[in-house]
Amino acid sequence: MLLLLSVVLLAGTFLLYLSDRQQRALARPLPQAARLAGLVMVIGAFAGWAWRLGPGVGLFTALWVFALGAMGLPMLVGHWVDSYRGGRGKAAGGRP
Repeated sequence: MLLLLSVVLLAGTFLLYLSDRQQRALARPLPQAARLAGLVMVIGAFAGWAWRLGPGVGLFTALWVFALGAMGLPMLVGHWVDSYRGGRGKAAGGRP
């Protein structure tokens, strides 16, 4: 149950990120329906964590899982986009 709640919470967090205007993973952000679906998934997962572990521990744990997804995904995408672009060798004037 806790693994399922973690997956739903992270999936909702990823949908929120991918539907943001400033995301860097896709050429265009996902439509606003994806933002609504992500928000519903996040709220539902928060409610599930609170129901399963109690309001104190459950919400605290849900906040940590949400924070890991909300910080980890943009950092990984930023690293991938900035470090592995094609044509950034010495000939293109980029870093070696």
